[in-house]
Amino acid sequence: MLLPPFVRRLRLLGGLVLLVFALGHLINLALALDSIEAMNQARAVLLAPWRTLPGTVLLAGSMLIHAVLGLLTIASRRSFALSRTDWVQLLLGVATVPLLINHLALVGVFKTLNSQFQPDYGLLFAIFWKYMPTNALLQVLGVVAVWVHGAIGLYTWLVLRPAWRRIGPLVTPLFFLVPIAALLGFAQGGKDVMVRLAGNGEWQAKIADNMALITASKAEIDSIRNGMLLGYSILTLLAFATFIMRALRTRAQPVPVLYDGGVSASGKRGLSVLEVSLLNHVPHAHVCSGRARCGTCLIEVDSGAQGLTSIKGDEAATLHRIHARPGQRLACQARLTGAPVEVTRLRPAYADASASRNPEEWKPVLPPVATAEGAP
Repeated sequence: MLLPPFVRRLRLLGGLVLLVFALGHLINLALALDSIEAMNQARAVLLAPWRTLPGTVLLAGSMLIHAVLGLLTIASRRSFALSRTDWVQLLLGVATVPLLINHLALVGVFKTLNSQFQPDYGLLFAIFWKYMPTNALLQVLGVVAVWVHGAIGLYTWLVLRPAWRRIGPLVTPLFFLVPIAALLGFAQGGKDVMVRLAGNGEWQAKIADNMALITASKAEIDSIRNGMLLGYSILTLLAFATFIMRALRTRAQPVPVLYDGGVSASGKRGLSVLEVSLLNHVPHAHVCSGRARCGTCLIEVDSGAQGLTSIKGDEAATLHRIHARPGQRLACQARLTGAPVEVTRLRPAYADASASRNPEEWKPVLPPVATAEGAP
């Protein structure tokens, strides 16, 4: 990635805020397995902080920052060399806004337009399950997309840290249990409100009155929603168009890369050595998927060091942390500038996150450094 380190950290911070917000919503949904009343009671604890002015500013700022920087990250790529996990996270992140836009328009925008609309979970479940089943499906898909996108990002960040051995057995089950419980709660809550609607005429009339308010403002809600979708779609298309143009442009500038074992590949100017490996199916460890966090893509530059970009920022910090020797680089950060390069991969392709947490256990066996004749 070409984005500066502080920008990536800002994006990570925004993502963590959004994940905490999503966690509160998912826990609240899971409480529907008990009752709608339990959801409404817990709402004051789990969601009320986000309704304060500081909470609203923090949440809105995090959403904007994470979305914009996510699109900039897409636009900054130079190749299609992404792992399956990266593609899943990327596509889920892009899909999140369209999937949740109807819910945001209904609950957020409409409440601003009409102060008489005071939704509780009973009302929202009734609207979704009886009057707007399509929105209910989009809500479920949106919740799944947000959680899986965030869980992948959090996992890839935490798994490289020494504390993972202690917290991993506790955190990993939550990645699965929380969304499953929330989806079951969403289904149970829908079932409960449908039963209540069938047997409570007074409550049914209240729901109908709120639906009348929504219907009266439908044109305005649709206009705002469509404007948000259009703006987001334009930004997304621009990001992917930039990505594709950069990827195609590098194909016109071939650069040979020679690996250990006599393996050779054709790289392109601007690509990292790791991207060249992945595009040419050359086995190469890359636990953090090229984010300069893990150090598992470590290489020795045997010749052509001048044909690689200089060491900066995150690469320097990771090289220092894993006690790399002079002449060693992170393949994910060393980009080709046009001259041929020859490198040796210093970690086996099967290296896992432990190679980042405990690099001393994965020290490469290198040939002895040549000395002057007669020297010991």
